[in-house]
Amino acid sequence: MDDKVTILIIPKDNNQTFSFQLNADLVRNYRYILKLGVITLLIFFTFILGIFIYSLEVRNENHRLTSELSSLNQKIEYFDSLAIKSKLANIEGNITMINDYLVDRGILMRGDAGGESFQRQNKNIAELINYFETRSLIFYSTLRDLPAGLPSYGKVTSEYGYRMNPFGNYGGEFHSGIDFKGQIGEPVKATGDGYVEKAGWYGGYGNCVIINHNSGYQSLYGHLSEIKVSEGMHVKAGDLIGLIGSTGRSIGPHLHYEIRKNGEDVDPVPFLKFH
Repeated sequence: MDDKVTILIIPKDNNQTFSFQLNADLVRNYRYILKLGVITLLIFFTFILGIFIYSLEVRNENHRLTSELSSLNQKIEYFDSLAIKSKLANIEGNITMINDYLVDRGILMRGDAGGESFQRQNKNIAELINYFETRSLIFYSTLRDLPAGLPSYGKVTSEYGYRMNPFGNYGGEFHSGIDFKGQIGEPVKATGDGYVEKAGWYGGYGNCVIINHNSGYQSLYGHLSEIKVSEGMHVKAGDLIGLIGSTGRSIGPHLHYEIRKNGEDVDPVPFLKFH
């Protein structure tokens, strides 16, 4: 039979007493049990404290890494900004060269394409990019309005300027354009955007097309066998406007090509290929 220990509880008023029994071994080993409970609580609270400290360390580490990442991103943005500014400076140089070239050729008046350096005019990259976009559109529109390139791929047989009269080779005459050799029916294309001012018979030019370009230039295509456009029509560079022929004052199939600036003929050769 197990040993029992009776515990008696007597209230101060002595009205009623209470008693209960405990296992004698439990009473004898209470100190061991108490120690075990305290150790268990200490282990539990130590575990909780460890988790709390670890969470603080993780949070601090996350904060440190976030701060380092932010600093790294700022450095990357800084170096990217330097690279962008360097490339924008290169674009500035290219635009300046294009502008100066067009001014030297009399295609633009100085100041029409930007004036002083845009890096002094604008303060940030967004403004620079907007400036470049505007300037590039101006240059593109200007080049489209300029009669540039070849109207025909035939060999040049007579250049601009004074020459021997081809009709009998006696005397001289001033040739106001250049002649491209070709076969009847070969295509003739517009060298720039513009509106057709003339599409019909034009004296010694025979069947002729004259295009007005917004740049102040005119291009003339003479001796055509057939005209493919009509007066008032808007044409773009590269559009078919007629076919090579030998109409008018001509000794054989060819294209007579002229460029006029403000009504005065100019040498077309510099406009055939930019150097």
